[in-house]
Amino acid sequence: MALGPDGKVQILFVCTGNICRSPMAEALLKQRLNPKFRKRVRIVSAGTHAMEGLPTTMKAQSAAAQFNVDLSSHRSQPLTPWLISHSDLILAMEPEHVEMIRQLDPTSGPRTFLIAEFGLPSDSLEGFYEIMDPISGDESVYRRVYQELAEETDRILPSIEKVIESAE
Repeated sequence: MALGPDGKVQILFVCTGNICRSPMAEALLKQRLNPKFRKRVRIVSAGTHAMEGLPTTMKAQSAAAQFNVDLSSHRSQPLTPWLISHSDLILAMEPEHVEMIRQLDPTSGPRTFLIAEFGLPSDSLEGFYEIMDPISGDESVYRRVYQELAEETDRILPSIEKVIESAE
């Protein structure tokens, strides 16, 4: 594992616009990660089609706020080859995001996963499972996506902590 210049493991969440799903996932992991690991990791997010500097949608902020998570300071950033190459673990929401990541950096394959497949044995993966984009949905859709991401975060947390521990 190639640690950044500051010795931290970088975990990158990727969605399309970096204004709904990946900021939610970023905030969830920051909130739920064991405090003993927090100083050893940098958690960021980006979008395959993101514009620089946009806030999360109001519906995303509202859904997260219902679970005591504040997304108001998040600003979107586009996915770049530099960001990919400096990330030790990349978790994407959809297969199309994985494809884009691998196109931008062909060496990223071994560290790039769908969030829903990370930490699962390869023989248990049947097809794929993506986190739905809530962008055109109402607040109930955003809440459902947030809850789904919370469940995935809880499921993958032990695997993420192993990644951080193995970087020492």
